[in-house]
This record gives sequence, structure tokens and C-alpha cells, in this order.
Amino acid sequence: MSDGLNIKAAKKGNAVVVSLEGSLDADTAPRLDKAMEKLISDGQAKVVCDLASLKFISSAGLGTLSSVRKKLKAAGGDLRLASPTAEVLDVFELLSFTKIFSISATLDKALEGF
Repeated sequence: MSDGLNIKAAKKGNAVVVSLEGSLDADTAPRLDKAMEKLISDGQAKVVCDLASLKFISSAGLGTLSSVRKKLKAAGGDLRLASPTAEVLDVFELLSFTKIFSISATLDKALEGF
């Protein structure tokens, strides 16, 4: 059972920072997908996901992030990830998602040049 997911979005420079808190899994991934679709339809194609408070990510969560990244790229933008916890970063590394996503240790670093 999911602990839930809090999603907060705030404009920062040319990008939107989407802060994720809790668990990104099969129960919560559709909510993130819907929130990202809204950003894209509003013309926001440059997104940084702040993962500092994300405690858990499942394969469904990874699939959603991958799908969102493709949609953002098609809209002329990109999805960058920032500040993952050690546990979340381990999942990305284990599944070689570090080769797919731009992952920065800090939010400021992820926003550079965006």
C-alpha cells in the first residue's frame, strides 16, 4: 500500500520545479502523469523533478517518469531530476536509468542552463 504522493509545482526561471514527496508507485504514478500533462498543455516543457523528499519509487514510477520525459522532449523541452535520496538513486542506477535521465545532486545544478 502506498504512503501517498504530494506534488507541488513552482515556476523557477525558465523551468517548472515539481517537488515530489512520499512514494511514486502504481497507486500514485497516474496522479503525477496527470499533473505533468497539465503542465505540458499549459506550455511548460522544461521541468525539473525535485526528488529530495521522495522515499520510494517503483517500476510504475520509473515508467511514468520515462513517459513524461518523452512527452516533454516532443514539446521541445526536457525532464531533469534533482536531489534524489540514496535509496531512489540506487534504483535508477540498478536499472541503468542514470544513462537516460539527467540527474543532478542539487536543484540549482539541475536548473543550470535550462
